[in-house]
Amino acid sequence: MDIEYFKNTFQFSEGADVPLYVQLAAYLRIQIQNGVLQPGDMMIAEKSLCEILNVSRTTVRQSMNKLVEEGLLVRYRGKGTFIANSKIKRNMNHLYNFTEDMKLIDAKPSSKVIKAEVLERCPDAIADILKLPTAQTPVFYLERLRLANQEPILWERTYIPYYLCNKIETFDFNKNSLYQILNETYHLDMYHAKESLDAIILTRSEAALLECSTKNAGYKITRISYLDSGFAFEYTTSVTRADKCTYQFDLYKNTASKKTPLEIKRNINV
Repeated sequence: MDIEYFKNTFQFSEGADVPLYVQLAAYLRIQIQNGVLQPGDMMIAEKSLCEILNVSRTTVRQSMNKLVEEGLLVRYRGKGTFIANSKIKRNMNHLYNFTEDMKLIDAKPSSKVIKAEVLERCPDAIADILKLPTAQTPVFYLERLRLANQEPILWERTYIPYYLCNKIETFDFNKNSLYQILNETYHLDMYHAKESLDAIILTRSEAALLECSTKNAGYKITRISYLDSGFAFEYTTSVTRADKCTYQFDLYKNTASKKTPLEIKRNINV
């Protein structure tokens, strides 16, 4: 932000009931929403803001922290504070994958593999979902961080029966698309999928992976993917930051003449 613009357009309301840091945060929020501050712009340093406004470092830091918590600002260690990128919008009305979705919004997708290994024993609950003959049936386990423009967006864990994809662990999934490998190498083409989306509060470990504050809101997405034969071949859970993603649904009236493109099941816990 141009310092002169800041000096000319911002003024504290002295004696107001609203704390100074809240006033400053509200002003900066408006500048971000109106496009005066653009995604990727670097914020004025805290020390400079203190000198311009003649306020304490605590006041400036509180306002910055508030906007970081809202997902409007992002801090990079050793670099400074920047205006966060806009939320990623994901359409839930069709089969999608992370790589293609990011390309559609001109974001650069990348992955960071945490684990890619063969588990000799599949977790019991997942073995039941995939209808494996026994929990002793080996599965391929892939754990990744999915990034957009180098920012962590999703923490993803995938299980696939190993007899369907022998030696898949030899592929580099830092660079390769999982679905592309499954399709082109193993002829496993996802025909349809069932997904559920739950609102969650991120745990300490999830927040650390996604580089955000502990107890941030998030979404947990669970997907079971099927072949056209109806065979369930993949189970994936993903955790994402709520301040980074918006999930969109198109809803239609369910009539005899017009089928709904999406069935939404709502589980309400009171």
